[in-house]
Amino acid sequence: MSTRALLFLSSYSPLFLILSMRGWRDSRYLAVGLGIIALLSISGLVLFLRLARKLQASRLFVASVKSRDGDVMSYIVTYLLPFLAIKMNDKMDVASLGLLLSVVGVLYVNSNLIHTNPILSIMGYHLFEIEDSDRKTSTLICKRSYIRTGSELSAVSVGDYVLMEKS
Repeated sequence: MSTRALLFLSSYSPLFLILSMRGWRDSRYLAVGLGIIALLSISGLVLFLRLARKLQASRLFVASVKSRDGDVMSYIVTYLLPFLAIKMNDKMDVASLGLLLSVVGVLYVNSNLIHTNPILSIMGYHLFEIEDSDRKTSTLICKRSYIRTGSELSAVSVGDYVLMEKS
């Protein structure tokens, strides 16, 4: 599974849990399935972050930096979807929601939308878009809330254009 796909699934785990709770009376099998997907995606993210800390880091010079923490709030709008009278026992509602989540998933994975992961925020991570001295733009996942332009940091590559600071 790609880094972006894991980040997408984990970013939607709160939605899956909400759908699971809302659909418990209508379809227990679907509710349990969504709950399992949510728990597995969060567990996968935690394991991924632990393994990433063990990778060999390299030094990089931050030529420019932009905080992306604020992007999470715009993402929250998608969490309103389950409250739009979706019934878990209505196959058309479930299918249309599945189609919508599939389209959003493809857009998320193929675009640079990893800035929008509330689970990373809950876990205390901050997201930055940085440009290094080679003019390569990447997303940096780190625990610090501020990075200064011109600073040097130690980071590991955890995916295409995705870095994690090693502290």
